[in-house]
Parts: sequence; structure tokens; C-alpha cells
Amino acid sequence: MLSSEDFAQIGPPIKKTNEIFERDLVCAFLQRLMMLDYRARYITVQQESSDVNNSQPVQVSDSAVTDDDDLDALFTTNVDTDQSKENHVHPMDVQMAVFHCSDSFLKQKMITKLSQCQYALPLLVPDPFSANLECPLWTFRQITKTWKISTNKENATTVTMKSMPIYKAETPMVSFFRLGSMSLSKSQLMNALVNDRHDTFFHRNCKGSTKSRHLMDGVAEIAWYCPAGKDNDFFTDCIAFCNLHGDSLEIGKQREILTEMSSVIVVLVPTLEKCQESTAVISMLYKSSKPLIILNADNDCNAVRVKPQKYKLGLKERSQSDVSEELKKIIKSLLSEPHTSFRLETMAKVSGIIVDEDQKICQNGKSAAMEIVELIEKMDVAKIKDKFLPCQGQLWSNWCKINKELHHLKGDIEKEKGQKSHQLMELREKQCDVSDSKLMRLFTQRLQSLPPKEREYFLTWTQILIDALSTDDLSSILQNYDETWSGL
Repeated sequence: MLSSEDFAQIGPPIKKTNEIFERDLVCAFLQRLMMLDYRARYITVQQESSDVNNSQPVQVSDSAVTDDDDLDALFTTNVDTDQSKENHVHPMDVQMAVFHCSDSFLKQKMITKLSQCQYALPLLVPDPFSANLECPLWTFRQITKTWKISTNKENATTVTMKSMPIYKAETPMVSFFRLGSMSLSKSQLMNALVNDRHDTFFHRNCKGSTKSRHLMDGVAEIAWYCPAGKDNDFFTDCIAFCNLHGDSLEIGKQREILTEMSSVIVVLVPTLEKCQESTAVISMLYKSSKPLIILNADNDCNAVRVKPQKYKLGLKERSQSDVSEELKKIIKSLLSEPHTSFRLETMAKVSGIIVDEDQKICQNGKSAAMEIVELIEKMDVAKIKDKFLPCQGQLWSNWCKINKELHHLKGDIEKEKGQKSHQLMELREKQCDVSDSKLMRLFTQRLQSLPPKEREYFLTWTQILIDALSTDDLSSILQNYDETWSGL
């Protein structure tokens, strides 16, 4: 099991791209990701075969060609291809292999870094060795998103800033499924909705992509559209976009969970006809109360509202930009009506999935952290430090002030030096008297009594829960800052 310690050690520098072999992929990927290199997924692998430098870049036909039969050779299918040629590993297989082989703290760090690189994050992950489906809720705990909400009232635009841990955010969620095989890339279409300048979701046309992948089918990835409060924002509020990889006909469990959690469902189908395998799924989605958009690859029709909250749109002979623009308009229209909201923490209540935070060791660490947080959660944030950390309050400020004066003496230097030193000693004694607060006693007791792994969970949970207490205050501060800056 890989841990954070394995990648915190000082080791050899990252190799150049043309020197990385397949055996180096894991280390190269993680090292670059930890450095917030957004190109971490796009690692070119050098083949390790001995004749790699002597091989020809283009295969040459072995058959002798004369002037009489050169045209026949052109139209002949060449079956003498080199079957021994090695295929490189799909970049998302590398990412998911690292994810599966990491402990919970490295997983959390990895997902936090992927979020900072503006990539989609795994929300539902099937276990490659069993039929279990896992929701890695723990990995989202240290991710914070900031966005600006624009509202128009009386010909005036008001911009409100929000900043919060993403697991607490209540947002609409738009889920994308594929029923059957498609020539259009669903992930690429979603990128046009979330961020058309960045491949948030890895797709078949990305650098390094291969025909085969082994660890992505059945994985549901999630990403958030966070508006900047500007005129070119198409959506005015934060929206979660969820991408279920693979054929949804074969992964019904994930499809059903996301259908229940989603505000809008977008389904891509190769053709829309009765008496086909996908008919039952489409019929069920059509009859449900969830807003539905069906994208038909075998039709070139414009967006049609079949009935309230049910749309269909043709993809045939249409550019992706046209499709994405129409799709944005439909989604915006559907979300302007009453809709359900999605919150990451609710995934812990979904039956049929394993949540990583349900482990006993994690819950013990959380319980210990909650004892700390309960002491301060109902207090004024400005008074917490004075009450529970008095050594860092006014006493510390006075000590620093006198210590500074001690090094800028005037008049009778020896007498003044003695007085200042005495004052410093008195302040230090006062600090010692008040240092044993209930919070500090409880904190040090937990550090001493908990086993190493539980202690690590305890420290991380303490940070997460204390950060969550300041969410509303932080949003208010950022809002005031933004208004002041805009005024300037």
C-alpha cells in the first residue's frame, strides 16, 4: 500500500519525458501531480525493447513490388503487422491504479491535487477485485471551492461570493450516461460545458489515450462549474457535472444511484428506436420525475421539447460547439425551475455503496476531533483564541513588545534592562498559569492516547472540522474584500 511518506522522501529528480519507462509511471505521475503539474497525466513512455532505437518509425512492406503490381500492393490489406508491438498504458488506468494502491491519506492528497489542477474527481469507484462499489468521501474533505453568483435586480447586477468546503455545498447535479457504443466522445462534450479551454474530463482524443482501458469503466467522475461573476459566465451558480464512464447498460447500479441523486439527466444513445436494448432504460427515465435530455447520434433534429422537462436533441452532422450551446440553454432552462440539489455528504446515506469514512479507525479519529470542536463551535470566532489559547493573545503581544524594547534601551541601561527582564519573567509566569486550558488538555491527551493511525485521522479531522466552522465568516470576508477591490 502506497503512503504519503513514500513520496515525501528526498530521491532522484523527475526524469525527462523521453527517459520514462513503464516501470517509472507511478512515481513520475505522483511526483508531477504533487508539484501541481497539470500535465501529469500526459506522460510519454519509452519502450524498453533493446532495438527501440533501431526500429523504423513507419513499417515497410516486405513484399517485392514491381511497376506492374504496385497498384495491387496499394489496395492489398497488409496482415504482416508486428503483433509484438507493445501498447502503452492508458493515462487514466495509471491514475486509477495509483488510487487503488494508496492508503486513505495519499488518496486524499492525490484527489486534492487533482482538484487544484482542475480535473474531474472519482465519485463512485468499483473495486477491481470484487463487486463492491465505493464512494471515497474522505478524499473530498480538504477541497474548497470559491465561486461568484450573479443576480439581476432592477437593472442592477449583484455579485455574491461563496467559498466553502465542497462536501458542504448544495448544488444541482447534471449527470451524463451513455447507452451503447458511440462515435461521439461524451467526456469531450462535457468539457465544453464545464471549461472549454481545459480537458477536465479525460477523453479519447486526449494525448496518450488508447483504445483499451481497464480501470475506468463503471467509474463516475464529478467536476464543478464555478462561475466567476463575469459577463461570459453561462451558468450563474455552481453546478456539479457527473460523468459515468462506460456503457450504462452494463453498469446499472451506478446508473440508478446517479439517477436518484441528479437534478438533470443527459443520456447519449446511438439511435432512438423501440425494441432495442436501451428502450427499457430510456422508458424508465422518461416516465420518472427527473428532467431528461436525450442526445440521439442518429438524428440531426434541433432541440425538441417532447413534454415538460423532457427534451431530445440530434447529434448527426452537427458540430460539437452547436450541440454544447443548445445543451447549455436547455440545462439552464431546466435549472431555472424547481429542482433537487446534490450534496456530497448525502452519499454516505445511499444504500448499496461502501463509504471509506465508515472504517472504525476513521470514525474513532473523528469522534476524538468532535470533542475538541464541540468546545468552540458555538462561540464567537473572534473570542476563541483569547479563551482557549491565551498564551497567543494579549500576553504574547505584551511579551513581544517588551522584548523589542529590551533591545532598544535608553537612559540608565542596566536599570532599565533589569526592569524589562523582570517584566518578561512575570509575563511568562502568567502564560504558564493560563496555558492549561480545557481544550489544550483534551488535545494533548488525545495525542498521547490514540494509536498512530487514529492520531493521524484525529489531526486531519480536527483541521477539517475547524475549517468548516469558519465557512460563513470566510465567505463574508471574501465578499467584503471583493466589493472593496471592485470599488477601487
